[in-house]
Amino acid sequence: MKPFHLLAVALSASAPSARFTNAQTNVGCDSSCPPVGYENDSSHLCVGSNVDAFASSRVHQICHPSNGNNGNSNNNYLCTLVKALEYKLGGETPELLSKKRTVDVSKDQDGNNGNSSAEVYGPVALSPFFPGNTFEVWTLPSEDDAADDENNDETSTNRNDNTTKGGIAVVLGAGNQSFLTLMDVLDNCLRHRRPVLVKHHPLREWLAKPYGIMLAPLYQRGYFAQVSNIGNDATRALLSDPAVGHVHITGAYKTARAVREILSQTRPHLSSNDVRSMVTSELGCATPHVLDDGSYTDAELRHACRTIAFGKKANGGCNCLCAQAIVLPRRWAQKDRFRSVLFDELRRQPTMPCYYPGSVERKASIVLRCKKAGTKCTTVIAPSISEETLVRDRDQVVVVECGTPGEEGYNPEPLLTEAFGPILAIVELDHDGSDENGDYIPRTAVPFLNNKENIFGSLSCSIYTPASNNGTEHNRQGLQSAVASLDYGAICINQLNILGYLTATKGGKWGGVDALGQSGNGNVGDLYGIIGSNKTAKAVVYGPPLETKPLFDLGNGPPNVVLDALMEIVCSPSVYSGMVKVFKLIVTRSVYGIVSMISHLPMIGGGCGGKSEG
Repeated sequence: MKPFHLLAVALSASAPSARFTNAQTNVGCDSSCPPVGYENDSSHLCVGSNVDAFASSRVHQICHPSNGNNGNSNNNYLCTLVKALEYKLGGETPELLSKKRTVDVSKDQDGNNGNSSAEVYGPVALSPFFPGNTFEVWTLPSEDDAADDENNDETSTNRNDNTTKGGIAVVLGAGNQSFLTLMDVLDNCLRHRRPVLVKHHPLREWLAKPYGIMLAPLYQRGYFAQVSNIGNDATRALLSDPAVGHVHITGAYKTARAVREILSQTRPHLSSNDVRSMVTSELGCATPHVLDDGSYTDAELRHACRTIAFGKKANGGCNCLCAQAIVLPRRWAQKDRFRSVLFDELRRQPTMPCYYPGSVERKASIVLRCKKAGTKCTTVIAPSISEETLVRDRDQVVVVECGTPGEEGYNPEPLLTEAFGPILAIVELDHDGSDENGDYIPRTAVPFLNNKENIFGSLSCSIYTPASNNGTEHNRQGLQSAVASLDYGAICINQLNILGYLTATKGGKWGGVDALGQSGNGNVGDLYGIIGSNKTAKAVVYGPPLETKPLFDLGNGPPNVVLDALMEIVCSPSVYSGMVKVFKLIVTRSVYGIVSMISHLPMIGGGCGGKSEG
């Protein structure tokens, strides 16, 4: 059977650390990855080797990433990994680690005792491509604070690492985004030092060819193999094989549960904790976007709604970090104005098809149950993302008014599962309405969100707060208390939660934190080993003030030439070579535009309205 043939290929990497050491000195004639500095000395390469071809190839970028600031998640991950290895070998301390402080979180807003303190790393800039955005990593002692704190390397077995010694890692690829599986391969292979076998999702079988090119250095050394969709029976057989020591899933909660059941049935000698440690997963969330109480300017309201609408409509709502719940203060004076602006943005930003299998049906089922319960459901019609793309009513966003918990008519249905489609729920939380106290989020919103009987998952969330709330120390402390108390893996302030994922490529982490495992188990990232074996952690992104125009807007995208230029920079092995390609691109487009314009000019002496002789 083909998958087991490839399994044998992956198993050839039985001693990862030794294989990596040998790979570093492998610069022979059949080497597909020239060493650093080859451009200055090509004597070790074979006669006729095309050095320039290596320099411009993605294969070379995988081997020797140029820098960590070109906006590409996979390249950023590789660059940060290199910095982490250099640091472990006595090199320069990374900026994130150099900015460490202790924050007292021993008491909440009501004076109740909590965790004694949090270790906070950062803030550091997230990326030049996202100016004004910084991030921190917050760590708190976990319940298992008696664990060995020194066991903090890639071979530790804990709730954050989840490494099972020996065997290969099977990565069940994501179906909604192409880069996710590549990140999962790099994380398992390079951070955890596991040989990896990828089973591509049926929607992404075409990735096998580009992955084969980009990951050729790992494949040729026996660290990577891949198969296309092989069906449920073959997948079960693959997971049942004793050679498999780890499974990583990006998908649905029920898929992760099914994988654990297969592992338990085929490995009866393992305890439930042993099986749990074999599986890491990223499973999504009913992602909440929380509006702080206070006075917003028109621009702040507009920009918050624009960001939420983008988060809802991108990729047809088929993202693990897709906006699903909006949490409002019930007594907020601007809530009606907010709704009006939100609906305007949902209409203005174009709709993408909801293509993911089962998403349309899930949306229809939720909406049907809500309507039967008397809950207000409003379909917001918007134009298609392009003239060539067909969108139907089923692809349009439905806004569901859940009401207020504890009051008659409250319906939590849209909050209790990940919709993974075009549903946006609004829930209003009651509070005392004292805007000046700055207590709404820590005292009202945080307890609601942390109770998983109220809302599903803990992967990421966003909080929006106006500039008027930053004027007092009490308000700032309230926001800090909320950050410390929120049980979410990524918390973004005045920013779309998608940037929470990017922190995993820069020394932060990505993964859920709830004890129920609704959003998964383990994490991607933590390249500097900040979390360790006895801590829980969250990445916190601080965006620019809400008055700043958002970076994300489906209704006002950049010109195609800008996107093409960014692609050239991102896909080049260095910023310099990328800029050269951008220059060539601009010159070519300019010449083409001039020629096209000239070709449409009327011929001299005719066609200008003059009377012809004859």
